Amino acid sequence: MGLYPKSAVYYSALVGIPRGPKSKVYIVDSINGSDTNSGTSFENPLQTLQAAYALTVDLQNDAVLIVGNGTALQPVVAVDWAKSYTHLIGLCADIPSDQRSRIKSGSALATTPFFTVSGTGCVIKNISFWHETSAAAGLVNVLVSGGRNKFQNCQFAGAIGSNNATGARSLVVGGANASGNVFKDCEIGNDTITVVNGVAALEFVTGAMHTTLEDCMFPLKITATTNAHVQITAAASVGTLNIFKRCYFVNETTVAEAEVFTVGAPLARANHVLLIDCWMYGVAKWDSSNRGIVTNATIAANTTGVNTGNMMVITSA
Repeated sequence: MGLYPKSAVYYSALVGIPRGPKSKVYIVDSINGSDTNSGTSFENPLQTLQAAYALTVDLQNDAVLIVGNGTALQPVVAVDWAKSYTHLIGLCADIPSDQRSRIKSGSALATTPFFTVSGTGCVIKNISFWHETSAAAGLVNVLVSGGRNKFQNCQFAGAIGSNNATGARSLVVGGANASGNVFKDCEIGNDTITVVNGVAALEFVTGAMHTTLEDCMFPLKITATTNAHVQITAAASVGTLNIFKRCYFVNETTVAEAEVFTVGAPLARANHVLLIDCWMYGVAKWDSSNRGIVTNATIAANTTGVNTGNMMVITSA
């Protein structure tokens, strides 16, 4: 029997998670679990994400709960979260980074992307997606190609291992169905290592549209002035209404980053990015080419930006 809706023990983790008459919940515990268990209680948890996902049913609002115990789940093959209205929740502190409910790439995984969310209407929260592989070919950490998904308190940390290589991305958003995705209180990028030239925290591809990133932080430690936090290769990489609200972009090295956004072609009214009350630090400009990044009045102009944006930095004397 599933956990819906009787068990008050699990209810707090499921607050705000959509459910229906057939919804079930499966527990994953990497230390105490076994894939021969039912997975429907803390006493009988599953051990792997793959086993739990296999039990979920598309369009049923099933949920997978990952016990945060300090030991990451480590799939040895790429994951495609393709079932719509199927939710993934970490049982750990509601923080934006270094969650102990962690999904880490296999040590030699060369597949890119590592984790794909192609389903629709999923809620994913309190999860760290940690991309550390010895294969330089494993470039993309997470690809969101589905639509109307919500990510909250998630960390997207790419380019941690030998995949710290040109083209590595912590998060990529885009595809024919990639509309209406929301990222709230997330960390995109990492300050664990210094990244090589050509690494970006976020990339928009293939007409990503109606994307909202709210109260998100973008840490990056760069090696070259041409590194950028966000990559938009062509005008067609974005559609309408891609909005950053109260996000901050931090370059944590002494190397001067030229711009937050690298935009490969001018963006038209129908292909644009909006910044509302955002901040930058250690970066000279929002968009050196002034190609369609629209800012509000409280942010330094595209073409003149300042090193600290609207941040007040307090340092010792």
